[in-house]
Amino acid sequence: MMENPLPPKYYHTNFEYLLSFVKDKYKNLLITSEWQFLRKYYSLPNDAQCLFIRFTNRKGLFFKKNTLKYEEIENIETQLQLLTDREFVSELNYDLHKNYLNDILYVLTKSDLLSLFDLKEFKNLKKEQLAEQLKEKYSPESIFETLILKSILVKANFELEVSFLRFLFFGNKYMDMTEFVLRDLGLVQYYQHSDDHLVARFETRKEAEEKWMISEMFLVFEELKGSQPPSEVLDWYKNTLQSLQDISPVALTTWERLQLKIGKYFEQQKHFEAALEVYKNVMAVPSRERAARCLAKIGFIDEARVLCEQMISGPQNADEQFFGEYFIKNLDGKKNKKQTTEFIKNASEITVDKVFNHQVELGAIAHFREAGFDAAFSENHTWRSLFGLAFWDIIFDPTLVAFHHPFQRRPSDLHLPDFYQKRGENIRQHLDSFENKDEFLEYLWKNYRQNEGIANAFVIWLPEIWELVRVIVTFLDWENIKLILTKIAENIIENSRGLPDLMVWNNNGLELIEIKSPNDALSNQQLFWLRYFNEIGVKASVLRVRFE
Repeated sequence: MMENPLPPKYYHTNFEYLLSFVKDKYKNLLITSEWQFLRKYYSLPNDAQCLFIRFTNRKGLFFKKNTLKYEEIENIETQLQLLTDREFVSELNYDLHKNYLNDILYVLTKSDLLSLFDLKEFKNLKKEQLAEQLKEKYSPESIFETLILKSILVKANFELEVSFLRFLFFGNKYMDMTEFVLRDLGLVQYYQHSDDHLVARFETRKEAEEKWMISEMFLVFEELKGSQPPSEVLDWYKNTLQSLQDISPVALTTWERLQLKIGKYFEQQKHFEAALEVYKNVMAVPSRERAARCLAKIGFIDEARVLCEQMISGPQNADEQFFGEYFIKNLDGKKNKKQTTEFIKNASEITVDKVFNHQVELGAIAHFREAGFDAAFSENHTWRSLFGLAFWDIIFDPTLVAFHHPFQRRPSDLHLPDFYQKRGENIRQHLDSFENKDEFLEYLWKNYRQNEGIANAFVIWLPEIWELVRVIVTFLDWENIKLILTKIAENIIENSRGLPDLMVWNNNGLELIEIKSPNDALSNQQLFWLRYFNEIGVKASVLRVRFE
C-alpha cells in the first residue's frame, strides 16, 4: 500500500490557515460567538485541536468513541476528555439532543442496534428497517437512556461557528477542506494568487448571512415540497420573500436560482397562479418564458403577449428571443413552426452505418474522414478553451476583485453581467494588440505551455483540444476570430454553449457542423450560433444523419 505523502497533521495546518485567512479578511464581520470560539480553540493543546478538527472534517455531528483511532494523536481518551471539559464535545443528553435521533441512529451500525436493544426478531432486516422498528418499539427517552448508560457517543459542538467560518473562507457551502487535500496531493493545480491579492467575498455581515441563509433554504424547500401541500409552500415562499426585500447583490443570483426551482415546482403541481407569484419576482432567465406559458395556461393571453413582446425587443439570451417570436404567433392563433424546426427541415442529410446509432457524431466524423476530410468533435469545450487561452490574464486579473480564496477555478462574477462590463474594454484592446492571427496563435501557445494543468472554468488541458484550437485560428479570418471571441465574452454563460458539434476541414477551408439524428431537435442557442456564423461569413450548417 502506498504511504500517505501528506504530513501526519496536514489537516491541522490547513485548518489553521483557514482560520488565519478568515481573521485577516473578515475581522470586521465576525461576531462575539465566533471570536469566543477562536479564543477557546487557540487555548487547546495541539493534539486536542487535532481531534476537534478531525470531528469537523467528518460527516455528521455524532461520533462513536470506539472508532476514534488516529495514529498521529497521542492519548485520544485524554484529548477527548479535555474537549468535553472545555465544551468542544458533549456527552449524549436527551434534552439537548432529542431532535437529532435520526442522526444518532445513522451513526450506529446494525450490530450496535442488535447488541444494545432487544431486536433479535428483526435481525434479518436491513439497518434502515431495523432503525424504524427500534423507533416503533422504544420511546425516544428510552433509546437515549440506553445510549447514555453505555456512553458510546459524543456530539461535536461549535458546528455553526466552524461551518460559518468555513463558509466565509470559500464563499459558498459546496466546497470543503477536501480542496486543500487535492492541492497538497498534486491532484489539482490552482492558479496561484498572492493572499494579498485575494479580497473578501462579502463586504458586510448582512451579505454573508443572506448568502448563507439562502443556501440553507434549498434544503428547507426540498423538505417542504415533500411533506407539505402547495398552499403551505406558497405561504413559506411569501414570508421568505418579505424577509429578503432588501437582498444584497452578492446573494441575489443564488436567491433567483432558488425561486426558479420553486416556480417550476408550482408548475408541475398545476398551480400556475402560484408559479406566476414567483416568476414576477425573478429577473433571471427563463422566468419570463415560464411566466408567459403560465399566463397562457390560465387564459391571460394579452398579458402573455406583452411578455413575448418584451422578450423580442429586449432578449436576455437567444432562448428568450426565439421563444418570444414563436410563442406570440401561437397566442394569435396562427399555426407556427419553431424557427429551429424550419432550420433543421432544410438541412442536408447523410446516411451512416447503424453501428453508430447511439454515437451519431462519431458516425458523421467517420463519414467525412472517408470522404477525405479531417473531422473532429469540438462542441463547446474547444471554443471555451480558445476563449480561456486568449483572455487568461484578463480572466485571472486580481485587480478586478473577483478572487477571494486560493481554490477558485473562475472569477466570482462569471455568472453576472459585471463580467463583461468590467472587462469589455480590456478584451477589445487585447484583441487589437495583435498584428495578425499568427502572432495571436503564438500567444495562445505560450499561455498553454505556461499554465498547463491549472484548474479553471475554460481550458481543457489535452493535446487534442489544443490541436483543434490551432485549427480554428489557422482557418478562420482574424476579424471573424475577434468577433466570435467578443460575442462569447458579452454573455459568457449563455454564449459559451450551443456551438456546433463538429469541425470539418481540408486545405480549402473549415466548416462548423451541428449534427442531428432523426429525432433530435435544434436548440435556440444552437440556432443563434448558426445564424451568427453565417452572418459573419463563417461556414456553419446543420447536418441530419440517418442510419443504414
